[in-house]
Amino acid sequence: MQAGQRLYNEMGCWQCHGYQGQGGEAGPRIGPQPIPWPVFNNYVREPSGAMPPYRESVLSEADLRKIHAFLASLPPPSPNAPRPR
Repeated sequence: MQAGQRLYNEMGCWQCHGYQGQGGEAGPRIGPQPIPWPVFNNYVREPSGAMPPYRESVLSEADLRKIHAFLASLPPPSPNAPRPR
């Protein structure tokens, strides 16, 4: 999972989605329990919102799978944790 976390940080995913995929002002929550792989893959490749597309020439399928696995490995937030806005 460390490779996925490293890639998540290097690709700048944290800037919109937070360091733990919790979401923020610029991007929705994407972890833990990310959307299923096929949907995640399709959205990252051809997003419908403000997110830039990450084509395979920029982020390989293997690396994107590592990011998805990292997000899936995150523990659920504490019930007392504040919700992202």
